[in-house]
Order: sequence, then C-alpha cells, then structure tokens
Amino acid sequence: MSAASSASRATDHPLETLGRIGYGFKGVLYVVLGVIAVDAAFGPTETEGQTGALQSLAQQPFGNALLWGLAVGLFAYGLWRIALAVLDPEHEGDDAKGAVKRVGFVVSGLSYGALGYTAYQIASGAGADSGGGTEEQTQTLLGLPGGRWIVGAIALAVLGYAAAQFWRAYTAKFFRKLHLDQKAVRHRRTIKRVCQAGLAARGVVLALTAVFLGRAAVQSDASEAGGLDQALTTLQQQTAGPWLLALVAVGLVMYGVYCWINAAYRRYEGQ
Repeated sequence: MSAASSASRATDHPLETLGRIGYGFKGVLYVVLGVIAVDAAFGPTETEGQTGALQSLAQQPFGNALLWGLAVGLFAYGLWRIALAVLDPEHEGDDAKGAVKRVGFVVSGLSYGALGYTAYQIASGAGADSGGGTEEQTQTLLGLPGGRWIVGAIALAVLGYAAAQFWRAYTAKFFRKLHLDQKAVRHRRTIKRVCQAGLAARGVVLALTAVFLGRAAVQSDASEAGGLDQALTTLQQQTAGPWLLALVAVGLVMYGVYCWINAAYRRYEGQ
C-alpha cells in the first residue's frame, strides 16, 4: 500500500483517521520522554513521567502549541482504542482471548484520554491535576475492600502486558499489521530493529512498574508504587545506571518512532 493510498483511506474511514492521528502524537510524547531521560542519564535533569514530560514541554519554545496538538492527538488515540473495543472492527471476537484484548483497549483508551486531558489542562494554563499520580491512585485502591488484592491483580496485569511487549519485540508480529510501501520495504530490516528496540524498552519500564505495584500490594503501602518516572529513576540508581538509563531512554525514542511507523503504515482490518 502506497503512502498516497494510506492518506486516501484515512479520508474515507474516520476510525482510521483517529488511529493515525493518535499514533502520531503518541509518538511525539514518547520521543519527548526519551529525550528528557537521555538528558537525565548524564546531566542534572531529573527523569520525568508522562505528566512531567508534558509540563517540561510547556516551558519550551512552541511547547504550548505542541501541547494543544498532544491534547487532541492523545484524546483521538484514546477514542480510537475504545472504538476498537466497542465496535471490534478488527474482529478480536468475544472469546476469552478477544475479551482480554478488548478490555485492554478500554483501559488504554481511558488512560490516554486522561493524559490528553492533562495536556489540555497544562496548555490552557490550568495546570495538571496533582491528585492523579500513581501513588495517589494506588492509595485510593488500597482503601477499598480487598484493595491489596485489587492492586496485586493490576500488578500482574501490567506484568503480563510487559511480557506481551517483549514477545512482540521477539517475534516481530507487529509486521502483520504494517503495509510498507516500496520505499519503506527497502528499509525493512532497519524498521524491524527500531520497532523491536522500542517495544523492548517499553517492556522494561512496564515490568518495573509492575514490581512497584506488587510491592505496594504486599506491603499495603502506596508509597511503594511508582510509574514511569520512578522506573527510570530506579534504572539510573543501578550499577552503570547512567548507561542503562540512556539505553532505555534511546529505546523510548525508538518506541516513539514505532508509533510514527504505525501512523504511516498500519493496516486497519475490517474497514
């Protein structure tokens, strides 16, 4: 499929348009995250999570304009993921495997929709809601009946998703949903390696996040929970930490490129 054909199909199919816009801006977010983490590896800059990266972006030239784009793009991505779950255009089905995937689409959609709203808040000058961090959310869950089990189940789910990222990187199954044009096919090997590195780096971050949530569940202590920023900080604190953080940070940039590749070449089944 050529790039022109892809653009034409994006005009014809609203869901495809949402997916391509969403992937494009999701890629921007991860490239920003990776660049900040690379700078933190060997400099005075601190590692940042997604909200922190958005706040840092607001301080850059043209950052506010990009934040408005991210607000729209991340919301589009979230809406697209929810549409995948509800409308099932890619025929995941209603069996156990399909149901798990579709629930994952909903969770992902809500998460990125909320992140898009955070970008909107920062861009409009309202500031990000300080009550929505991983630690605060974990504290709320721990306060529920059976809260430790709920947090533990979420930790296992995140760990499973991390494993899925590693598996996708190893098997390169993502190529099944890519239609490369003639120009891109000539760089197929490079595209494959970049996507694999990006997925693996994201898997590392998710696995660490799962460990933090698991500790919070076992100890019934929300302060043990942590998101992307704590995962990157933990890497930085290890032996050869700056180099390890830099490696994962470059991987996050590559994950952003993986998102851009999906924006350009992803095949949208059932449309």
